[in-house]
Amino acid sequence: MKSLIIISHGSKKEASNKEVIEIVNQVKNSSTVYENIQPAFLEFATPTIQESIEKCIQAGTHEINIYPYFLNSGKHVTKDIPETIEKLKVEYPTLIFNLLEHFGKSKRINEIISEHIL
Repeated sequence: MKSLIIISHGSKKEASNKEVIEIVNQVKNSSTVYENIQPAFLEFATPTIQESIEKCIQAGTHEINIYPYFLNSGKHVTKDIPETIEKLKVEYPTLIFNLLEHFGKSKRINEIISEHIL
């Protein structure tokens, strides 16, 4: 089974975290690629990456793709998330972890912005 974890920064503002959860639920409802899709937050909110990994394992996954829901390639995207994944690879050697490009690298980002402002 392939799983997807959509990881966001997390916020002290619960409404912001709920927005991310809603997006994850929309992806769940439309995905034909992943059987299991989980949210995760780096700070200020749960579930954490570790908690989402545990849910994926309980669901029987063998491969986890991690999608950083970030616009820019700041410290979390370039350092924190990759370092976390390297630790997870050691902790869970039988799982396959793939770090996907962050949201802001999408080739459709210009199209999305243009559509949204028109």
